[in-house]
Amino acid sequence: MTTRPLNPSNPTDDPVLLDEMRRAMRRQAFEHRAEADRLDALYAAIAGEKTTAAATISNDKPDMGEF
Repeated sequence: MTTRPLNPSNPTDDPVLLDEMRRAMRRQAFEHRAEADRLDALYAAIAGEKTTAAATISNDKPDMGEF
């Protein structure tokens, strides 16, 4: 069986790097969602509207676990 040489610009060549990138993107998505929820609550407060979005996230660093 032949293997391809590692290419540092291709994350699929390094499973550890790929997993780190995946986890980082997942954390970033959680952060964006939390910020969007805060902005929704702020907008609702300013506009005098009721909101169904969570105003805050109780745990800023949720257990990322396996995704």
